[in-house]
Amino acid sequence: MTKTEAFRLIGEIDGKYVEAARRAGAREKKAAPWKTVVSAAACLCLITAAAFAVPKMMKHAADPIPLSDDSIAQEWSASMKAEDYFRHSGKGGDDEMAMSDGSIVMPPYAHAESLSDERAALEAEGVLPSMPDHHDLSIQAEYNGDGSLYKVWFMWMRRSEHGTEGYSDLKLTAAPQELHEISDTVYILTDENGRETPDDVTATVRDGVLILAQGRENGAKTMTWQTEEGWYQISGSWNDRFEDVVALFEWFWEHPLDLSMFAKPQNMRFSDRSAYPDAFRKMIPDFSSLGYTAESELVNLGRHYAYGNETVPVWFEGVYVRSGVRIRWTVSVGADKDDWDACLGRPREVTEEKLTAAMNDRNRVNLFFDVSDLAAMATVCLEEGEVQAVWELIRSMQE
Repeated sequence: MTKTEAFRLIGEIDGKYVEAARRAGAREKKAAPWKTVVSAAACLCLITAAAFAVPKMMKHAADPIPLSDDSIAQEWSASMKAEDYFRHSGKGGDDEMAMSDGSIVMPPYAHAESLSDERAALEAEGVLPSMPDHHDLSIQAEYNGDGSLYKVWFMWMRRSEHGTEGYSDLKLTAAPQELHEISDTVYILTDENGRETPDDVTATVRDGVLILAQGRENGAKTMTWQTEEGWYQISGSWNDRFEDVVALFEWFWEHPLDLSMFAKPQNMRFSDRSAYPDAFRKMIPDFSSLGYTAESELVNLGRHYAYGNETVPVWFEGVYVRSGVRIRWTVSVGADKDDWDACLGRPREVTEEKLTAAMNDRNRVNLFFDVSDLAAMATVCLEEGEVQAVWELIRSMQE
């Protein structure tokens, strides 16, 4: 085997067949863009990616995913043991991930709410399993700048007075869609002919859902799957057994987590920009000096991790019009997956040629800012007009 190549866990390409996706992967290569540093997502992360597109997965698919003799996926059966989910995992070597120079480390969400005090209530309602041997449970819901749910996670912890003997960290992460973080990427090894081999990930099809497991005994372990309701990952520490991870997975398989109950963040409110005129001031062009009129300017307030419990602006959206031009300018300390697709870097790094090329296929681009000790991203959407109008705005910020 020559190298390990990364692929995005849940692909953007719709499809029904694992085998068709595998064959397509042998013909084409693409990059997976994200790397996590602590709890932050980094722009311009350059990961060598295998061209392996995994179909979007639905829990009760009308057409189950068929398996062929050389498919990488195994079919689930009631007789499967915990280690069977990890049958081919943990045999690969270490992988090197490269981050480009000048990358901006950003939080993938705008603010977070601790829900740890709700453990007893959530267990009583059957939302969470009762795990009395794990005395500590941390629960946190994280939200994008517009107030939508980014993800929610639950960490069951066990510690022992006898060193590491009783150590355990079991975690469920759930989100409306796949996340940017590097933990959401699994690996496929390839042989000298470029053919994928299942030596670092085990794929299992169960009730039409593709379950990807990765890890080894005495090492970290993950089980990841996606349904129509959301994206889910169970992880275990080096000291957790396959049985521990699979038992938690089985519980949530039988008791799917309803993400809608976490969809409304606390301490969030909207305001007109007139009340916060300095919000993201260095990240928004002076539209009025360029002849634009503001149709609307909205500020989303929330608790940002960098400011403790203080309520601060975490998101902005303004719509500006000028003869023949209509531009929507959004600034956020959080972003969803689609918003990262057209990253151009900081305004000073953008050229007219680079901007024009980026907007050939879509009407929006993204800019990064790291000013006033706050990293944020602006999404510029050209709803009417020519690309030259966007370049004029970016050029004004460069000057």
